[in-house]
Amino acid sequence: MVSFNDFIDYVWSFYNTKDGIYPLEGITKDQVIEASWLYLQMCNYPSFPTFNWGDGDTLDREHVRDIIIEKYNLTWSH
Repeated sequence: MVSFNDFIDYVWSFYNTKDGIYPLEGITKDQVIEASWLYLQMCNYPSFPTFNWGDGDTLDREHVRDIIIEKYNLTWSH
């Protein structure tokens, strides 16, 4: 099982604007932490049956990315 901090670093490595693979303009690590925590909560509530924690896999990362984009209205860096 991946630790929460490892998952945060994994998400950050993809979307940060310094050296991320798919940088999101204006993203902060605090946003990644908050969105990851929210996503974990969503995975544990029956009212969100479409979310299942995949042990920090690609789908988990992408769900967190989608939460960040929607919640903070971010866009892709150029």
